[in-house]
Amino acid sequence: MIVRMKRVTIVIKSSWMDDVLNTIGEIGVVHLQPVTPTENNTIAELKEKIQLMEKAVSIIPEKFVKDSPPSFNGEDGFIFARQLLGFVEEVKHLKEEIGVLEIECERLKVWGRFDPEEIHRLKEAGILIRLFGCHKKELRKISEKLNINIISGDKSTIYFAVISKEKDLNIPLEEIEVPISGMDEIESMIKEKSVHLQHKQNEMSNLYDKSLAIERALIKYRGALDYEEAKAGMGKEDNISYLQGFCPESATESVREMAGKKGWAVLIEDPLHDDPVPTLLKHSRWTRIFQPVMNFIGVTPGYREFDTNGIFLIFFSIFFAMIIGDGGYGAVFLIATYIAGRFYKNISGEKIILFYLLSATTIIWGGVTGMWFGVESISRLPVLNGLVIPSLYSYTQESESNIIRLCFLIGAIQLSLARIWAAVGLCPSLTALSQTGWAALVWGIYFIVRFLLLNEELSIFAFFLVGYWVGMLILFEGQRGDGFVKGLFRGMINLPISAVTGIGCLSDLISYIRLFAIGLATREVAIAFNNMAGDIGFCELKSIIIAICILIFGHTINILLGAMSVLVHGIRLNLLEFSNHLNIQWSGITYRPFKIQRS
Repeated sequence: MIVRMKRVTIVIKSSWMDDVLNTIGEIGVVHLQPVTPTENNTIAELKEKIQLMEKAVSIIPEKFVKDSPPSFNGEDGFIFARQLLGFVEEVKHLKEEIGVLEIECERLKVWGRFDPEEIHRLKEAGILIRLFGCHKKELRKISEKLNINIISGDKSTIYFAVISKEKDLNIPLEEIEVPISGMDEIESMIKEKSVHLQHKQNEMSNLYDKSLAIERALIKYRGALDYEEAKAGMGKEDNISYLQGFCPESATESVREMAGKKGWAVLIEDPLHDDPVPTLLKHSRWTRIFQPVMNFIGVTPGYREFDTNGIFLIFFSIFFAMIIGDGGYGAVFLIATYIAGRFYKNISGEKIILFYLLSATTIIWGGVTGMWFGVESISRLPVLNGLVIPSLYSYTQESESNIIRLCFLIGAIQLSLARIWAAVGLCPSLTALSQTGWAALVWGIYFIVRFLLLNEELSIFAFFLVGYWVGMLILFEGQRGDGFVKGLFRGMINLPISAVTGIGCLSDLISYIRLFAIGLATREVAIAFNNMAGDIGFCELKSIIIAICILIFGHTINILLGAMSVLVHGIRLNLLEFSNHLNIQWSGITYRPFKIQRS
């Protein structure tokens, strides 16, 4: 659920500013809201240093982070970070220079080892040496009177030098400039720069050992930034200063007690409607399971919106199972989850439980549809055969229309739940009744979609549902508490706009057919790879190895594609279709209380 917040205003003498911030930071329950702009030179400098240290930490290999000695202060950490990034830039430039030199060295190989200075000295003495490269057939363009010395060549191209005392010699070929440096000099430069590169890389490795010092400095500077932003954001009037923020209702008493001890003036009140109230989510053991997915997406509901973790978990599990669509793949996920939970202790318990749940739902769906690695014969085994629901059996033609019908049913249930939930949130306002009309429209569209896409008979009940929706819109959609008649007229005026939104509901419900389409694609890909392996056969050792490799490769690709589809389509149905009907904008501010950071 979303925790109720209170707006907190603390008024103090300006000379108490540091004391109040230290005290509030130690309590650590107030999310500060700046009263004045918070940018100044100190803050800009701190942000620049933090950005530099974050960049430094990001390039340090993980193995160095665990074994770093802790005997450094914050300033040391910043200096180490700056030195490390300096070495990174030097290493980058050295590698680029060595790369250019290696390319030049490779280009000069066709000319062999020579000193370009000798060519220049010969030129001063009146002897010109010009370098050319051309196709063998183009040699006939050169006069036979010229002194041509072929240096090297391959099947099609030859490289040669023309020696002459004439300056205005006309040779109809593209001339190659005499290089500034020879191969010996370039190789010497490469060797010198490589030694320098190794030295810089060693210095980088030495600084990797200071990673803990950099991280501690990062904590220190982040705390300093929070402090400076809080201080700059306080309002000031003559000798009086004040700060504002938001605090969970359950923690207001601790703020009030502290204010009494310190002699602060404090005002604790309900937030105004337009206040930027942060969102603090308090999860039950059930809803906490889905939080890793929400953290991955990186969205937060607004303070006055809804905590959807519980309902998302239910429907996401169903979407996951239908998109992956194969009980065999679910078994693979189950085994992988067990191994991860057993050997990777840093994975949170919520993630492990979530994947156990997703694996189980996928196995159940695979069992009722008879999908086990796309092999029909597996579904006929004694135990597995008993799990199959004949109307959903994947290897029969009529199952496709039944699964499509099921997709629409799931969509209608989820979207109508969103509307009912929104209606409950609006109670006791009359506009809550308009949300019941939208829920009725969803079910009316459900029957219409079955008529349009599945050629079923259109139920007369659909017209009553649509009529109920129209009536609820006219009567209650425009009610604003300023008179029933005015609200009635608003409802009538807004009816055309609502009709367009109603067409959007049709699109939302049809969108759930993606569950069937992606599941079908997963099945067909699995069957295709099985057939490829079957065509090769399992008679000889060589063919068995090739067939097994095809099966492993094909099903691995299929699982990865299914996982990507879950991220795109499974999450989309919750975050877009469902959330739109619940009017969630996902523009919430995450509750981040001001705390004094200790390194």
